[in-house]
Amino acid sequence: MDPRSLLVAILALLAGLAIGRSLVPASPRGSPDVSAFRASLEEEDWLDRTWVQSAFLQELGPENLDEALAALEPQLPWLATDELRLFMLAWSRFDATGALDYALSQPAPYRRNLSGAAIYAWAFREPEAARAALQRVEDDDLHDFMQGRLVAGWVRAGDSQGVGEYLTSLPQGPRRLRYLSMLAWELSTRGPEAVEAWAEAAPAAFPRYKAAVFLKATSRMASIDPAGTARWVSAYLDRPYADGVLRALARTWALQDPRAAMIWLATLPAGLKREASVSNAFRVWLDRDPEAAERWLLAEVPSASLDAGVSVMVGRHREASREQALTWASRIDEPSLREEVLTNLAGDWLREDPEPASAWLEAADLSAPLVESIRMRSQSGDGNVEP
Repeated sequence: MDPRSLLVAILALLAGLAIGRSLVPASPRGSPDVSAFRASLEEEDWLDRTWVQSAFLQELGPENLDEALAALEPQLPWLATDELRLFMLAWSRFDATGALDYALSQPAPYRRNLSGAAIYAWAFREPEAARAALQRVEDDDLHDFMQGRLVAGWVRAGDSQGVGEYLTSLPQGPRRLRYLSMLAWELSTRGPEAVEAWAEAAPAAFPRYKAAVFLKATSRMASIDPAGTARWVSAYLDRPYADGVLRALARTWALQDPRAAMIWLATLPAGLKREASVSNAFRVWLDRDPEAAERWLLAEVPSASLDAGVSVMVGRHREASREQALTWASRIDEPSLREEVLTNLAGDWLREDPEPASAWLEAADLSAPLVESIRMRSQSGDGNVEP
C-alpha cells in the first residue's frame, strides 16, 4: 500500500473510532460521597437529587451511617416519603432493627414518617420480623399507621400469599379493606391472571374475607379491562362470596363504556343481582350523559332485562313531569310490574292533581281493570309506594 493510501486508511480508522466513541453512553458518574449526599438534599432538580441519593445509598453501611444521618437530620422537615424510604431501604440491608429503633426515638414531628419508612423497608426484606417488631409499638395511632406501611412494603415485596394470610388475621373493617386494595393494585401490575388466582385462592373458611377479596379483585380489574373482568366473574355470580361484585363491575364499566356494560348486563339471567346492576349502570350513565343514555334506552326494544333502567327513568321524571314518568312506565316489559308502576303513579297523580291526571287517564289506552285500579289507588290515601 502506498503512503497516501495508508494515511487515508489510518484517518478513516481514527474517524470511525471517534464516531463509535460518541455513540457509547457516557460512563456513570463516580459514587457520590457524603458531601455530595448532603448537597443533594438541597438540590432542586429532582433528577439529579434522586440520582445522587440512590447512588450514595447503594454504598451505605455501618462505617458511613453516622455521617449520613448527620447530613439527613437537618433536612427532615422537608424530605419526601420516598426519600425516607430510600434511606431506610438502604439501612435495613444491614441493620433493620437499628433503623426502626432510630425512627421510634425521634421527636414527634418526624417519628411518624420515619417509623413508617423504616417498617416499610423492613417488611420489604423480612416481613415476619417486621411484623413481630411492630407489636412493641404501644401508641395506637402510630401502630395503626405503621401497620399500613408494613402491609405496603410486604405487598411490594411480592409475597401475596404471606400478605393474604396476615390479612385474614385482621378484624374486618375499613382498614382491612384498604389493605386488600393495596394488594389488588400490586397484583394487577403482574396481569389479570395474578389477580384472578389470588381471588380464587382466598380461603372459603373465612367467607367475609373471601367476599372482600373478590370485590377488591373485581373492582381493580374492572378499572383496567371491564370486558375481560366480566368474562372471568361470570362463572362466580351464583357464589355467596361474589355478592356485590356485579354491581361494582357494572358501575366501573359504565364509567368507561356504558353501552357495552348495559348490553352485557342484559344477557344475564333474571334476578335481583341483574336488576340492581342494570339500575346502577344506567344511573351512572344518566348522570354523566343524560341525553345519550335516554336516547339509547328509547331506541332499544323493551325487554325485562332493561326494566330496571326504565324504572330509573320513571323515578327521574316522577316529580318534574308525571306524564313523562307515565310514558316511561308504559315501556316496562314485565306486565305485573308495569301495571303496578302505572297504578301507583297515575293513582297518586289523580289524587294530588285531578284535572290533568283525569285528562291523561281518558286519553290513555289502558284496560278497564287497570283504570279501576288507578281510581282505587287515588282514593286510598297511600302515596308512599315508589315505582
